[in-house]
Amino acid sequence: MPKNDPLWQAASTLVTASKTAVLTTANNIGHPHATWMNVLADSLMEKVIAITAPHTQKATNLRENPHSEWMFASSSMESMAYLSGPTEIVIGEEALRYWNSMPGKSKAPYHNYSPSENPEDFAILCTKVEKIIYCRPPGYNKTLVHEL
Repeated sequence: MPKNDPLWQAASTLVTASKTAVLTTANNIGHPHATWMNVLADSLMEKVIAITAPHTQKATNLRENPHSEWMFASSSMESMAYLSGPTEIVIGEEALRYWNSMPGKSKAPYHNYSPSENPEDFAILCTKVEKIIYCRPPGYNKTLVHEL
C-alpha cells in the first residue's frame, strides 16, 4: 500500500500523535504479557522505540521470543493501529543514541525500576515494523495497511 493511501495516512497520524502504546510480548511457550509503554515512533512507521529496565518481564520475553506487537489507540479508543515485528534489545553505550532521542524519558515507567540514566541500567526496545494493521469504526474492521 502506498504511503499516500488514506489508510496509511490515518495509521501514520495516529501513531505519530501517540506518546504511549501497549506492547505485547510472549515467552517461548506462548504466555502473553502486555504493558503500557512510553514510545517514540515517526510517521514512516518503520520502527518503534521504548525504554525499559533490562530485567523486566517484557525484556525476558523478548530474549526468548523477539516477536512483539504494539497497539496505538486514539484518545477516544475508536481507532487503533497495530505495528508488529521483531524487537531488538539494545543495551550499553549503543543505547545512548536512542536514549538521547527519547522525549519524556523523565516520566517513563522505566524510572519505577531504576532512577539511573547510566546506560548499563536501562535497555532500549527497538521494533522493526514488518506489519501494520489499522482498525476503525464502523464495525471495527481491521485492514492490513503494510506487510513486508
